Amino acid sequence: MTAPALRKQRIQRTADKNKAANDQKISDFLETRKSEELVLAFAGPVGCGISLAIAESKASLEAIGYEVHVIKLRKFIQDRIANREIGVEMKDYAGRSESVRRIMMLQDGGNKLRGLGTSYLAEHAIQEIVLLRGKQSIAAGFAGEITDYVPKRTAYLIDQIKHQDEVNLLRIVYGRLFHLIGVISVADKRKARLRTSEKVSASEISELMERDRRQEDTNGQQLDKALQMADFFISTDHGTTPALQKKLKRFLGLLHGENGITPTPQEYGMYAAFSAGLKSACLSRQVGAAIADSSGKIVSTGCNDVPKPTGGLYTSEDQSKDMRCVHREDQICFNDREKISHKADIESALRNIMVKDTSIRVIADSDINQVLEAVYSASHIGDLTEFSRAVHAEMDAIISLARTGTPGIVGAKLFTTTFPCHSCARHIVAAGITKVYYIEPYEKSLAQKLHSDAIAFETEDDEDEKIGYNTAPTSQLVKFIHFEGVAPSQYLNFFKMTKRKDSITGRVIKITPNHSPKAVGEYLDDYKSFESKVVERLRKPAGSALALAEVQPKL
Repeated sequence: MTAPALRKQRIQRTADKNKAANDQKISDFLETRKSEELVLAFAGPVGCGISLAIAESKASLEAIGYEVHVIKLRKFIQDRIANREIGVEMKDYAGRSESVRRIMMLQDGGNKLRGLGTSYLAEHAIQEIVLLRGKQSIAAGFAGEITDYVPKRTAYLIDQIKHQDEVNLLRIVYGRLFHLIGVISVADKRKARLRTSEKVSASEISELMERDRRQEDTNGQQLDKALQMADFFISTDHGTTPALQKKLKRFLGLLHGENGITPTPQEYGMYAAFSAGLKSACLSRQVGAAIADSSGKIVSTGCNDVPKPTGGLYTSEDQSKDMRCVHREDQICFNDREKISHKADIESALRNIMVKDTSIRVIADSDINQVLEAVYSASHIGDLTEFSRAVHAEMDAIISLARTGTPGIVGAKLFTTTFPCHSCARHIVAAGITKVYYIEPYEKSLAQKLHSDAIAFETEDDEDEKIGYNTAPTSQLVKFIHFEGVAPSQYLNFFKMTKRKDSITGRVIKITPNHSPKAVGEYLDDYKSFESKVVERLRKPAGSALALAEVQPKL
């Protein structure tokens, strides 16, 4: 090789070496901008014991070195009511017990504040976090720009979330710093807490629980929708503080990458169901299901989609023969099309009555649309799923086993991302499945109304639990159980292990929450700030490396 070529090669090697060193340095620098903050919000139905869950979370976080601040949204609502900034008066709840008046005032006060914006209460929580961080920086003696301040290990606990838009805003602002904890409890336990702790009468409990769960107004409480967005579900029904502490310790261990924590059968089964649901191209929603046999092995999965003539459902492999609604020429949901057609028939019938017999014409033309909407709503036609072309996920999982000739599934467990409809419920019972785990509620389901003789609803995951309104022993009923544990959307983040053992000694690298950063990290800066830092850093060393190479002795 000639001297100029060797010189050129040496210059390139030097430049590459310096660039590699520079890249390492810039990545190390950017890693120092990783946040040690944590934002946890809690959502749960009235009477679920959420205050205990928050108090134990605070204690658990402090035990591993976090400075913890609890942001009580109910206090913010109470202050606005006390200052008469919102129109909620004690007299509006005449005849109610004191505890019921207080709870209803908070519910209605929150609704009125969300009238300013459905995420208004989350905006207040964000403002509180900004103020608390500012106080922390002052206490630390930081005198620079607040955007340059690197907060110490701090956790903000938001008590509590009641609307899905609040969750969405917090996720947008805090990214992977934010986690929603869903606190769950069966109806009987919640009623018992309301009777004993809040002194709520039996006649008032049902009303409280229903208005807490879901309200018609867009700014009203939509707890069902918020709760299903949780990253981690925790039950308070075991009745002891140590049981709750154990679950929270596991959650914090997963959050900080503690090795050796593996999925529970519930978590694995629901993740299988969730991932199966992602195959669905149904225009309504994506639902997934998985069946585990009596030994815990996943033997079948399913999703909601259109069946194809050769058996099974259409998939991406069918390509030009894929006749799912999204790919058809008309590109419309058949279920919606039929319901719209029924609505048109109702309108036509109303107008025909008015034309044929003017003596009973009690509806003005200007009111026909209002009457039509009222009739359509009362008929519950909008809730029907019978006109859909899709096989439901639970049925797909059961049919798949029948199609392949797998041995029976008596005693099996079914995991589904959404509470089964009444049609699927009856087939689940007939198949001999003993337990159904679900996350998202499904209001259109008539399963409880039609099959209370065969299904135990709102029950714990315990074979000996007795359900008050069922006459048959619980062991003979199919148990419908709300899922508990890591949500399937967070499964990969929480269970993907990184550091396992020392590459030289082979010994376990023990990771504990006390000294480890979060496994699911987030940075203090946005990507545009990082771009600027990288470009600025790149320009200076790049010139230096080239200059250094140019002055090397000639070969």
